[in-house]
Amino acid sequence: MISADTPVQFLKGVGAGRAKVLHEYGFNTAGDLLWFFPYRYEDRRYPTPIADLGHHVDTPVLIRGRVISAHARVSPVKRMRIFEAALEDGSGAIKLVWFNQPFLADQIKRGDRLAVFGAPRLSNYGQLQIESPDWEKFEGDEEEEGSIVPIYSKIGNIPPKALRQIIRRALESLPSLSDPMPPEIRRRLRVGELVPAIEALHGPKELTGEFLGRRSPAHLRVILQEFFTFQLALRVRRATEEVRVKKRAMTIDDAMRSEVRRILPFRLTKAQKRVVKEIADDLRSDRPMYRLLQGDVGSGKTIVALIAAILMIRNGHQVALLAPTEILVEQHHQRIRQLVDGSLVVAKATGAATAGERRTLLAGLRDGYIQLVVGTHALLEEKVAFQSLGLAIVDEQHRFGVEQRQRLFAKGEMPDILVMTATPIPRSLALAMYGDLELSVIDELPPGRRKIKTAVRAPSHLEKVYRFIDGEISDGAQAYIVYPIIEESEKLNLRPLKQGFEAIRKRFPDRQVAMMHGRMTPADKEATMQRFKDGEIDILVSTTVIEVGIDVPKASIMVIMDADRFGLSQLHQLRGRVGRGARTSYCVLVSDLEKDRLEIFSKARDGFEVAERDLQLRGPGEFLGTRQAGALRFRFGDIIRDHHLMERARDTAIDLLASDGVPRAEEIVRQLLGMDVAATARD
Repeated sequence: MISADTPVQFLKGVGAGRAKVLHEYGFNTAGDLLWFFPYRYEDRRYPTPIADLGHHVDTPVLIRGRVISAHARVSPVKRMRIFEAALEDGSGAIKLVWFNQPFLADQIKRGDRLAVFGAPRLSNYGQLQIESPDWEKFEGDEEEEGSIVPIYSKIGNIPPKALRQIIRRALESLPSLSDPMPPEIRRRLRVGELVPAIEALHGPKELTGEFLGRRSPAHLRVILQEFFTFQLALRVRRATEEVRVKKRAMTIDDAMRSEVRRILPFRLTKAQKRVVKEIADDLRSDRPMYRLLQGDVGSGKTIVALIAAILMIRNGHQVALLAPTEILVEQHHQRIRQLVDGSLVVAKATGAATAGERRTLLAGLRDGYIQLVVGTHALLEEKVAFQSLGLAIVDEQHRFGVEQRQRLFAKGEMPDILVMTATPIPRSLALAMYGDLELSVIDELPPGRRKIKTAVRAPSHLEKVYRFIDGEISDGAQAYIVYPIIEESEKLNLRPLKQGFEAIRKRFPDRQVAMMHGRMTPADKEATMQRFKDGEIDILVSTTVIEVGIDVPKASIMVIMDADRFGLSQLHQLRGRVGRGARTSYCVLVSDLEKDRLEIFSKARDGFEVAERDLQLRGPGEFLGTRQAGALRFRFGDIIRDHHLMERARDTAIDLLASDGVPRAEEIVRQLLGMDVAATARD
């Protein structure tokens, strides 16, 4: 009898070799495999007759048939190795072609029955063929023919069909599976039971629009279980933290207020003053601060964070500021040192530090000599210890996972926590995503920040744009030119950075042109950025590595190539790199595509307006760049597309905590995490 706890090595079809592979991918029991859902499905009930493929040119179709010939050859032109097979189904035959896969000669033989999925296309000779199709062999086992077949992500070297058979064995454990979600919670969330949901996701009876759109009852059960687990875990943790009392007492006196006024480069806006008061009240509270500071590009979040840091340091404690890139760390470090003018001991921690610099840093933090440290992930290393960490600040917090933030917070005794983001998030979504944080918003730009003139231009108008750039540089300006990819790609018809850099150098022979991208070493990136800031470089040709936090006052022109490839919020971040000085600044979006979307962006000045439009236009997964490391990851749930479900989960978690109390909520969290559904909640 198979149960959810049955080790994978005891499932039929899993020997020692496959068990080792499954273990490497984190699958130890039959129950683990239940949560490994298909990423797509193939409807093999209705194969297209080969005779009808002429009606489906360039459209992926399923065909089935028998191999009537199979051979490998070498192309005489490019010396490319090609494997060809002919498939016949009784209505006709078609050629299948694979490039640079000579091993297929050992796998596909004459007489084999294949299911093939691909798009028929016309060859140079006008004949239909299918190039590089997905294929699967049926070795006398036709049970999957005429059914909807789940397609799973690859696990090591386990063949797709063998993997499906292993998961079918694991599904035999479903009768032993207990539902971790109590009936009253299911009623509140309006979801069904777990076992039917898992059965339906692994073996749907029909592929309806609701199912393919991940809106079936089965999908909603998994999405809401993940979201509810996430929300309840956050709120239990917050409720547990709130009963703890900080041992440090904070005072704010006139001397501190005078010091803050002395370092300010400009008068605070009303929004900044409001946020400073919210943070100061938190610091003086006997409960630890958990606050999300959200502000548009250039709204002055760093100044607010520095004020909080000064208050903490003058009360005898240390402050750590965690940033995602070495460039941003260098900029924060320089800016803060310039503002405090020697009144604080400020250090930086990056992976580029020498052994001597590292020893000095570790000793300074441990002994309390260093009062404020700005660092990358290097701050999270085990050897980094503080004498008294009172305030932990995380910049561009969506670049870090929950676990990474927790490693920093654990370096102090209940430090106050301030996390910052320049990604404008609609308030309802922010409250749903960051349920354990109070929310502060700087919704006003400092005086002197100029509006950035934004225009959309076709590639055919680039020469006119270049003439404009040349004139502006003669007048003392600097320019960014951003490309979406570094090198040429066969799959993407985009302008690559390296080719663009050479073209820009030829077009501007009398200007200093430099290149920057993510594959450069941190030291090279830092040196290039410093030369740009010092005015030694006129045009910086870059990828989006300059997206976050770079501050060069003379840089007043931003040109974005293939702008249609970027989300509106990312375009807004890039646009925010200019307009930081006294010059009138410009952002030029170069694209022949999605003109309407880009025109909408060009007219939107406020980041929150951009964010709302991006939610409507860009769709799931792109708005926050959720593919980046550290973003919230759920199996089916998408925090943008499904934000209303996240709000339902949040409200249900709040109600449960209020009605049933922390002990009961903790018990339910333990049950839900035992199912191992939400990677983020697990952190």
